[in-house]
Amino acid sequence: MNETAQATLTRRDIASSRRRPTPWWVWTLAAIGGVGLLAFVTVIGVITVPPAIANLQTRVATAAEPLVLGPESAPVTVIVPEGWLITRPDDSHARIVTPDRGLIVDASLSAADATQAAMDAGAAAPMVETLASGLTVAHGSPSGSSEEGAAAVPDLVAAVGPVAGGSVVFVASSDDLERYRAAMASLVEGVQP
Repeated sequence: MNETAQATLTRRDIASSRRRPTPWWVWTLAAIGGVGLLAFVTVIGVITVPPAIANLQTRVATAAEPLVLGPESAPVTVIVPEGWLITRPDDSHARIVTPDRGLIVDASLSAADATQAAMDAGAAAPMVETLASGLTVAHGSPSGSSEEGAAAVPDLVAAVGPVAGGSVVFVASSDDLERYRAAMASLVEGVQP
């Protein structure tokens, strides 16, 4: 071996002998950082995944594609105003939201007639009227005070029937229902016999 090769080997031996084992606190900080990163990714996933899934089930209402509730053997058609958002968790339920998200309406099918369906949904003494389509609508404010929990008590309940051996029940919530009464009326009028 020549002197240059021996000098290189000697420097490597000296450098390797100078290395110390990594202190325990470096490993501790690395573990804490890894756990923190995992927690951060989990929180981001919990926040972003459910809305993303809901958005996959949501569509914008158009005149060409009405909302159809119920099975194919007994469907109920509801004409939803254009631009409103429709989310369908299953065949017999839908959440309908105005474009400004000021009115949220949960629509579902009931086997009861309109008056009974409205009472079952929480309206204590529903007002019963006949729509231009010839269907009956039973509507009213839900019983119970809004102080019990604003999220638990909707602002308006309306049931339209008879359709497919029952009725369509609309449960509406809004911060300013007076502003959306006409919108709610158009939705109720949109139920097809």
